[in-house]
Amino acid sequence: MSDKAQALAALDAAHDRFRAAIAGLGDDAFSETWLGTWNLSQLLAHMAGWYREMAGAFERVARGERPAPPGVDYSDPEPWNERFAAAAVPGRAALDDWDSAFAQYRAAAEALPEELYGIDPASGRPRIGNRLLQGAGIGHFEEHQHELEAWLASRSQ
Repeated sequence: MSDKAQALAALDAAHDRFRAAIAGLGDDAFSETWLGTWNLSQLLAHMAGWYREMAGAFERVARGERPAPPGVDYSDPEPWNERFAAAAVPGRAALDDWDSAFAQYRAAAEALPEELYGIDPASGRPRIGNRLLQGAGIGHFEEHQHELEAWLASRSQ
């Protein structure tokens, strides 16, 4: 399996695990506050916002540009997170939006050339394709999966 195929398979596995956990929730669950001040709709909007931003990053990298547009700084994620969460739509519409944003992100990752995935032998660092999948995708699922599972477990008690 190629480096790109491995990276995309890891993304798909993390996505499928996260998505399966919330697939059967009713509209009411999306408005329950459980992640600090956020509800599920806001968490999904936050993730969707990063998918959209990083879909653009994949597209720029494919054109030979830097991942961030000129003048844009992703180093402090909190203002971005708050803006994304504030744009949340209620209920299962949040899940539809999240699905759509993920599909855009996944398609942009798929379009990135194979040679931009894997480990750079000179530096020993992951190449840009892997880094973009880790930050907004694989690592983001890992970051929120345990929180999601804890919340879902608390709802069933």
